[in-house]
Amino acid sequence: MTRASIALLAFAIIGNVLGCRSADELVKLTAIGRSHALREERNDARPASRRPGLLIIGVDGMKRDVLYGLLHEGALPGLASLLGGGAYGTLPHAYLSSALMAGLPSITIVGWASIFSGRPPAENGITGNEFFIREQRRLAAPIPGTFEDAEPKLATYTDDYADDLLMVPTLYERLRQDEPSIDVWVSVSQFHCGADRLLIAKRSAIVGKVYANARDTVTWRDFETYEERDQEVLNNVIGELADDDHRVPDVLTLYVTGTDSYAHVAAEGPDQALRRFATGNLDTAFGRLHDVLAQRGALTNRYVILVADHGHSPVPEDGSTLLSAPPRTVLEHAGFRVRPFTLDVADDADFQAVLAYEGPMAYVYVADRSTCVQPSTACDWSRPPRFDEDVLPIAEAYFQASRRGRDAPEMRGTLDMVLTRRPRPYAEDDLPFEVYVGGGRRVPIAAYLRTHPHPTWVAFESRLRELAVGRYGERAGDVLLIAKNGDGLGPAGRYYFNSAPQRSVHGSPSRQDAEVPLIVAHPAHSTDELRRLVGEVIGDGALVRQVTDLALHLRRH
Repeated sequence: MTRASIALLAFAIIGNVLGCRSADELVKLTAIGRSHALREERNDARPASRRPGLLIIGVDGMKRDVLYGLLHEGALPGLASLLGGGAYGTLPHAYLSSALMAGLPSITIVGWASIFSGRPPAENGITGNEFFIREQRRLAAPIPGTFEDAEPKLATYTDDYADDLLMVPTLYERLRQDEPSIDVWVSVSQFHCGADRLLIAKRSAIVGKVYANARDTVTWRDFETYEERDQEVLNNVIGELADDDHRVPDVLTLYVTGTDSYAHVAAEGPDQALRRFATGNLDTAFGRLHDVLAQRGALTNRYVILVADHGHSPVPEDGSTLLSAPPRTVLEHAGFRVRPFTLDVADDADFQAVLAYEGPMAYVYVADRSTCVQPSTACDWSRPPRFDEDVLPIAEAYFQASRRGRDAPEMRGTLDMVLTRRPRPYAEDDLPFEVYVGGGRRVPIAAYLRTHPHPTWVAFESRLRELAVGRYGERAGDVLLIAKNGDGLGPAGRYYFNSAPQRSVHGSPSRQDAEVPLIVAHPAHSTDELRRLVGEVIGDGALVRQVTDLALHLRRH
């Protein structure tokens, strides 16, 4: 990247960050060697706080059993040092919770939006890696699923693309409400509104690290490439912390994405991919992070919170369970004009239905077709669709496609559930989804699960409600498709929606996609003390959105 392009990128990011909702934040981009940092020093204006500091480590796609197993084996000495570890894999100053679950769908942007806002998707407005905003006739795609495009992914990590979609305050804005002078740094995270500094790396590093589909990552399949990209980000953070011209921030969020990106394409499968990534240079970097924080006395009274957003499930690498074009084919055969699989369309584009892919789940949005009967007529998407005339025909079409292969033989036997509900205007709270069972009939979720048990699913009804019932619940679609998850059948029975094949996916209601790690450590607290502190906020069956409440709670203790 040339100096001119660095300057242009800096200018763009300054403008976007200043667009965040926190009125008192001021950030300035400075090029430092091979990295870029958002920074504005205010040492004189900010007295040191006596409250405990926070180090929040987000590890994208890290499975709970994989991480906990490695820690207990003593295979992660660098991370263990950050967690106040003892000898032989013991962690006397850390609590490893087994209570935390991802929301639905268990995917990247939904997970981190909930983690860093404390609100469920139907309240925070981010219901998928991509989703349709009816009143704006706009597809939002921080991480596209129906098409391939690196630009929105890049904007998610370097600009305010995802931040601007979040309809509630971030953790950092909520912290600042209580402590106006708090100092917050965030490293390469989708959500940073309210922070003082955003630490990023070169554009090439971020593009390589971002969650991508298999076709996108042909040139990024090598393990070393993913590792190098994360190392550049981590080196930038460690270098900034080692600079004693400014004090260590009260709150530092460090986000690692290579774990998830590599797991999607790794030939060895997601579990081995995660083990390999965690025990390599990533752990060495965690050890270096510990050393620089310890040297500056910044761990003595600091909680470390480690969390992930979802798990992983292997799928056949030949793409035999991929559902890409068939869902569109079903809509077209049912007589609906479908929005093209692309980020932007013309303001007067003619489409009556929209698809958004979320791994094993897909959203179908429907227009009131009475507003656009004739071709080349733009629909009025601010109006809800008609249930009998617009929504039910789509639900029936997918039901028959999965049961009999009607209109799309490739979809026969691929769907576990077709869900629908009566639409409400976009500004009102939405109704819960029900299971469509054909012929216009619907069954409540609880009743359906009593006769069709899904033992591998976790808290499906309550997690689905948090996704779809609320002010922004319509962003989860008018019809929701859940592909067969196939836990009992192995990868060959696991279907998913995407634009290209992957080797591992996530997003389903299953336990292996839902269970995520939550570790809380503090050098002055025992495991039992930390268990009590965490338990004051997070009980059994907790969801990742409660991490914000936990961080606020720990900051006050």
